[in-house]
Amino acid sequence: MKNIIKDNINSVLKSRYLSYAVSTIISRSLPDVRDGLKPVHRRIIYSMYLLKLFNNTTFKKSARIVGDVMGKFHPHGDQAIYQSLVRMAQDFSSRVTLIEGQGNFGNIDGDNAAAMRYTEAKLEEITELFFDGIEEDSTTFSENYDGQNLEPDVLPSKLPNILLNGATGIAVGMATNIPPHNLLELNDCIVQLIKKPNSSDSELLKFIKGPDLPTGGEIILSSSEKKSIYKKGTGSFLINSKWHEEKIKNGMYEVVITEIPFQVNKVKIIEQLANLINLKRIPLDDVRDESDENIRIVLKPKNRNIDISKLVDLCFKLSDLSIKYSCNFNALEQGRIPKQLGLKSILGQFIDFRKATVKRKSKYNINKNNQRLEILKGYLIVFANLDKIIKIIRTKDDPKKEIIKAFKLSEVQAEAILNMRLGALKKLDELNLNREIKKLKEINIDLKKLIQNDDYLNKFLIQEINEINNSLSDKIKLRKSKINISDDYELNINVEEFSEIEKFNVLVTKDNQLKKVKDYSEDNQDKDSSIKNFIPISSNHKLLLFLSSGKVLTLDPNVLPGGKASPKSYIELINVGVNEKLIGVFNANTQNKLLLISKFGKGFISISEKMTTNQKKGKNIINLKNNDELLNVHFLENKYLALVSKNEKLLVFDTASLPTLNKGAGVQLMKIKDKDFIVDSSLFDLKQGLSWNKVSKTKNLKDVQFWLGKRAQVGKKIPKGFNKNLKFSS
Repeated sequence: MKNIIKDNINSVLKSRYLSYAVSTIISRSLPDVRDGLKPVHRRIIYSMYLLKLFNNTTFKKSARIVGDVMGKFHPHGDQAIYQSLVRMAQDFSSRVTLIEGQGNFGNIDGDNAAAMRYTEAKLEEITELFFDGIEEDSTTFSENYDGQNLEPDVLPSKLPNILLNGATGIAVGMATNIPPHNLLELNDCIVQLIKKPNSSDSELLKFIKGPDLPTGGEIILSSSEKKSIYKKGTGSFLINSKWHEEKIKNGMYEVVITEIPFQVNKVKIIEQLANLINLKRIPLDDVRDESDENIRIVLKPKNRNIDISKLVDLCFKLSDLSIKYSCNFNALEQGRIPKQLGLKSILGQFIDFRKATVKRKSKYNINKNNQRLEILKGYLIVFANLDKIIKIIRTKDDPKKEIIKAFKLSEVQAEAILNMRLGALKKLDELNLNREIKKLKEINIDLKKLIQNDDYLNKFLIQEINEINNSLSDKIKLRKSKINISDDYELNINVEEFSEIEKFNVLVTKDNQLKKVKDYSEDNQDKDSSIKNFIPISSNHKLLLFLSSGKVLTLDPNVLPGGKASPKSYIELINVGVNEKLIGVFNANTQNKLLLISKFGKGFISISEKMTTNQKKGKNIINLKNNDELLNVHFLENKYLALVSKNEKLLVFDTASLPTLNKGAGVQLMKIKDKDFIVDSSLFDLKQGLSWNKVSKTKNLKDVQFWLGKRAQVGKKIPKGFNKNLKFSS
């Protein structure tokens, strides 16, 4: 290798990647704001134009079209070209299809089109509006990739296609997502902008209701988002499916979905609903797909008492029957500058493009007419001097030179006269020649007005738009998507409202593993020494898990393993720090008051239902200082609390003196001296006495008056026969 480049790798990579990024943005991913097409779509349409595949001609094999596009203009994969062609023919992908397909071009279920050798295509009638004066110098052409053919830099379209059919694309560092719109609304907006170029965004939005999607549906759009989308080119809106109720026998009903959101696979929606039914998350008995060429998804509720609006809202919330569509109006200005544009800028640039196109076309036709006028004036001379000209042609060696000299003609005129066929002399009539000359001069006057007079050009463009509007079919004219401008729309539906409530027990083992079982009682616990405790719970309740760090986490009991499955450690179920231990597990919905006690004697009462949180990391309930940690959490079912410290002190006091807090540091429960700490705690009924386990027996102290005191006292020496490990339970 002789050509060795010595350079900093960072600068080389930066320049190469930047070059690649720009190439991707311009040549592949972003549409041109003028004709609304990416290069591949432009090349497909232009190739079909060259093949003369107009709407009044016969279809041609898609493979032939793809071959022409790939060979002449787009040296990339044939499948990429074919998929782009297919998309332009799908009425559920494009608001106005630009290609008419014959054969299997895929469907809204997500099924692919047939291979290109089986399908045929030609241009739609409306697509011919993309070629306004393409052979009359209305647009610029550049050499193709190998320099053997010319291709248009942009098609001279009469349609604001970038908003009509929208665009999606992902480039390097930027993306575009423009929804389709209604052509009549766009044209009305263009007319307004032609008449009043300084129109405000608010004035333009009187004409644009919002996007108009090929698959219909209901668009939920807030007024602020609408302004953001069309002023800044960024924002979002909701797309809801359209539905209606159908009554069936015995007072039952069914929900019938007739339109689904744009770019959503129908099969995916049905699969989602079927999975939700299996998981018992929605109260449906069945979902059926009864679609033909029209969409018909039938939802059968479990019973007739279910509120239909709430049921539909739940389905919208849990499936793609309702989606959020994010807009990003990124496009190429002048075919090379990527920019995020608003409605006024997009349509303003389209109008400027149309004016430039019409002027270029007019200049071309003026020159063409002038050439014809020059020849016609020559024909008038022929008519006046026919015999002399015939004599010169028959007798002179260089008749062209003699004719020019004799009659003061130009070379073009002389050439035209000499190239006339004898049969044409019969038609040579002074009156007809003068008529044609007069007509061409009138046309030229009109064309010059288009070039020089802006007001005249504006009227021409408005008339052109009105003619397009009048020629449109109802399928294109009529809006498909319903617009709902709402500033407070929200699916306020509680998923758990429809959940089937199931009762079971959560088992907590001595090594802090958890599982759920259907039937369990104290008898079972007595037989199984590995179970520390069990918690009766319902499937719509939540579990509270307390950690030694003072945090509480909320867990859905439905995620626990059940049946014969092995229990799972709490570490697998929640986010736990290295030094955090599980202190207690409680039912958040039934155990009302819980008593929290720290190792260094702090504590308070808290309401369990107020402790639930959606945060994965949980939330701090008790604020701990100086290496303190949460020791015990008790369900506050008895009135008196007994505390035992490491220094073998026992204190008993009434819990009525404790505060109830949502969170905090708590109050001092027992006075703790240096190097002392609380070992265990117990809540008990004063009448039944204080109990503790010793070896295999349970000891009971009926009279606790000696140890009875007030909160924050030191306590007194533990009674004789108390546990050596200072625990109430083994």
